[in-house]
Amino acid sequence: MSLRSLIASRALAVVRHLEAWVEVAGEDVHDAASYLARRLIAILVAAACAFVSLLMLCAFLVILAWDTPWRDWVVGGLALAFAAIAAALAWPAFRRGPKPDDVFFVRIRTELGRDREMLERSFRGGRREDREREPAAD
Repeated sequence: MSLRSLIASRALAVVRHLEAWVEVAGEDVHDAASYLARRLIAILVAAACAFVSLLMLCAFLVILAWDTPWRDWVVGGLALAFAAIAAALAWPAFRRGPKPDDVFFVRIRTELGRDREMLERSFRGGRREDREREPAAD
C-alpha cells in the first residue's frame, strides 16, 4: 500500500474530524463569550448603582457636617474610606484564583485528550496500555 493511497483513504475521516473540532471550538467560544457578557453587564450595572449611591451618601455627610467644626474631618474620613474601599476591591484581583484553564474551553481540552490517546494507541499498533503492562507468561 502506497503512502498516497493510505492518505487518500483517510482524508475524508480527517476532514470530518477537523469539522467536528471546529464545531466544538465554536461552542466553547460561544459559551465563553456569553458567560463573559453576562458577568460584564452585571458588574457594570452594580458599579453604576454603587457609584450613584456613594455620591449621594458623600453629599449627605458633607451637608450634615458643613456648619460644624468637623467639616474637615468628614471630608478626610471620606477620602480615607474611599482609599480603603479601593484597596479592598483591588485585593482579589491581585490574588491567585482559579486559572482560566479551569473555566474556559473545557470541551476542547477534553477532545484534545481523547485525540491524543487515540493517536498514541494507533501509533502503538492498536495495542492497549493494559496489554503492555501485563507480565509475560512464563
